[in-house]
Amino acid sequence: MTTFTLPVIMALAELVGALLFVALRRGPRQTLLTCFGLGFALCIVIIDVIPDATEDYLPGWIVLAAGVAVGAALMFRSGARGAAVGNTGAIAGMGLHNICEGIVLAAAGPAISPLIFAAAVAHKLPEGMVVFSLADRLSIGKRWILAGALSLLIPLGTQITVPEDIQKPVLAFAAGVLAMALVKALAVMVASGRPIDAGASRGTITAAAAGGAVLAGMTCLVI
Repeated sequence: MTTFTLPVIMALAELVGALLFVALRRGPRQTLLTCFGLGFALCIVIIDVIPDATEDYLPGWIVLAAGVAVGAALMFRSGARGAAVGNTGAIAGMGLHNICEGIVLAAAGPAISPLIFAAAVAHKLPEGMVVFSLADRLSIGKRWILAGALSLLIPLGTQITVPEDIQKPVLAFAAGVLAMALVKALAVMVASGRPIDAGASRGTITAAAAGGAVLAGMTCLVI
């Protein structure tokens, strides 16, 4: 396996996740799949992105707090327009995360075990679902363009070097905004009881989100 192979496969896995989201169309199954992806992404932010952004960078916690504050202001106080801006910031944070994953994969080299390979693919499938969920104000065509562009950032990341003094503060701020966007989306679904389209109970919604978080934790332990 070449250094470039796994990033490309991970990019394709992210698109497969988006395809699964679209294929289910609106209904309880898509609702549960969305919650699964949101729970997965939130766990990734907490146990993967935030540690990466703050490791050996003490000001990262201050930048993270600023991102949380901005995300909270956008998601909870500014209505639909603020939520749209918050979702855009969250998607941008996911894009930066993809670049960072590409950088890490390039540093790891081609010697990757089958277990890590499987975990890396499983790691990306729910993220494609989240992109489509957060970009719900766009047309289906624009959402595919966005998902394709974000997935390409993984192999692109293997070819570029982002200075750490820029990477960490930007990633920390994006993590704060992304966390708030994911929390708001999950809170709305769980609290509503009949989210998006009728048919999914609060219990099944919560279970789906918890399942996504568990899978995220397992994949992070491996990779």
